Amino acid sequence: MAPRTSKTASEQIDDIEAQIAKLQQKKRQVLKKQSERVAKLVMESGLAELDIDEAELAKALNDLAARFQKPAASQNHAAAPQN
Repeated sequence: MAPRTSKTASEQIDDIEAQIAKLQQKKRQVLKKQSERVAKLVMESGLAELDIDEAELAKALNDLAARFQKPAASQNHAAAPQN
């Protein structure tokens, strides 16, 4: 009898589930690192000490983020050669 070289369906599913678990753990680590970075910046900037409504702070942070984000349309125009 020849040795079995391919995995059964349940073994393949187990492998996929193990890969998913590893990716979920990696995602948690990346999110944690991002959260720690933002928290550090908030503390260093003094934002944590401000007596400000969360909605107002969120709006201000969204406005700040918008300053550094380029609209998709301007990115497309910048890449296109002008005649």
